[in-house]
Amino acid sequence: MHTIWIFLLMLLTSPAVQGETFLGLEPLEPLSTVKQRFSAAALTTEPADWLKPNQYFCKMRNPEGGGTVFLLFEHDDEIRKKKLMELEKAVAKLPPQVQGRSTRLLINQYREKLGKSLDERLALIRIRWLPDNPIRVSELISSYGKPDEKREGNATYGPVFVWSKGLNAHLSDDKKQVNMIEYWFTEDDLAVYFLRRDSTTR
Repeated sequence: MHTIWIFLLMLLTSPAVQGETFLGLEPLEPLSTVKQRFSAAALTTEPADWLKPNQYFCKMRNPEGGGTVFLLFEHDDEIRKKKLMELEKAVAKLPPQVQGRSTRLLINQYREKLGKSLDERLALIRIRWLPDNPIRVSELISSYGKPDEKREGNATYGPVFVWSKGLNAHLSDDKKQVNMIEYWFTEDDLAVYFLRRDSTTR
């Protein structure tokens, strides 16, 4: 048990497990808190043909470095509803004294989450920054080191450099300029988020 707590402490405090951050935005941050931080008026809904029914896409001006920031949010209502129905069906015929405490806790958590406003249920999953002027690739390499993966361009996208810490750079055809930077959350980012969330709810 002592070893487990040491591992959790290292995961929570070690900067090596966390990806690149942008504007202080956190993994799965609710749309409601993003609106509070930057003001709801700063965010504009951005239509997109590729959006799924459970997603919301918006944009705002970058308050720190210029350019436009695009934010993609997503909720998992349908998954939660399905799990809630399965749990409720499983315990429906059981007397209260036989129902497991953990099962009742999960049911209450699902109901509580689904009862929140849409802005509270929508969670941030991806960030894109389109700077006003292209950035030199050499600047990113100076800041983050050499990319972990290099993808060639296709009919839809140009060349892309990928850093495993959660950073994609969409490049010009000559691979000297960065036209867009995309920030995504790594598995370690999400692990830290869930550990911190669970520790505050105990």
